[in-house]
Amino acid sequence: MELSQHQDFKHLIYTLLLKICFITHEQLSGKCGIFDYVKLVAKQLEILGHEIVYHFIKKDCKELSDLPKADLYSTQFAPYAYANNGMPKTVLNFLAKELCNKNVHLNFHEIWVGAYPRATWKERGIGWLQKNLILGFINKCKPEWITSSNAAALDRLKQLGIPARFLYLFGNIPFSANSKATPKGQTHKVAFFGTPYADFPYDKLGDFFSTLSSTSGKKLEIILIGRQREDAGSDHLYSLCKKNKFLIERTGELSTNLISEQLQKCSFGVSTTPYDVIGKSGATAAMFEHGLPVLAYDDGDTPQESLFIPDPFKDQIFLINDHSSVEKLLQYIEKPRKSFFDGVAHTANKMLELVS
Repeated sequence: MELSQHQDFKHLIYTLLLKICFITHEQLSGKCGIFDYVKLVAKQLEILGHEIVYHFIKKDCKELSDLPKADLYSTQFAPYAYANNGMPKTVLNFLAKELCNKNVHLNFHEIWVGAYPRATWKERGIGWLQKNLILGFINKCKPEWITSSNAAALDRLKQLGIPARFLYLFGNIPFSANSKATPKGQTHKVAFFGTPYADFPYDKLGDFFSTLSSTSGKKLEIILIGRQREDAGSDHLYSLCKKNKFLIERTGELSTNLISEQLQKCSFGVSTTPYDVIGKSGATAAMFEHGLPVLAYDDGDTPQESLFIPDPFKDQIFLINDHSSVEKLLQYIEKPRKSFFDGVAHTANKMLELVS
């Protein structure tokens, strides 16, 4: 975009309401986090008076229709969202051509695979191909604004000289005012929301839980909230509970209202998503937004100087790597619960600030 065009666009944001086109892959609501993310942030932007249009792209699509006219094009990207093999060459070539000389926001939900120290050679090879596709797209399209939700992706993008900025990824669980629960009593209820990752140090978590239980003099009850896939992560968690004689309950699939009520009953949550990519977890965001302190693990894949937690939640994160976290977590639990944080409204406003 020419400088004069960019200045005109910034003036447009301050003086007029925008027509914003969200570009994403076609999916059913409730089945895909990116699709739900787009629908929620778009609804909030409509509340603010902006006009929203969508351009949905089918996975592995060979025939692509022209983009609708808009003031701003917000492209939501993850390599496997547009191609089963993670190589959306056709889609990116089409978008690069269509978006050239337009006002473009590129939001990375995922970058390329293999961008961590313990990656296999296969992952690194696939990642190298994906990275080159992405770099080619950026060089042709020249988006004005590039964002991502997590420290690892921002670190990898900046290593390549791509000036990416942080954009918060919210949870999709609104606050339910129906709950009368208070997380006090003789039991600490611990929230696991979503499918637990298999590659998580459950042995360290078991030791942490045992220390926390003995220090507080309270039993632990593990609550698996919502729909989970049957996989190794859940198996590890059940084994941990059996070994340490912790109670465990599985709620199964719930409405968003009931999920909110469950979160409000819990003393704290656990995110099995690695600390450096915790920002891409909508389930973790939902726990933060409900005021829960959250226990996580730093696997060391991203340099310390690149790690961060969004400002509203800086005091809510506790690492099992840190031996002082037990005392700090127990002290935090005793504090009054924070008010609900409206992440959807926050992200919509930050997106508008970003392009202004």
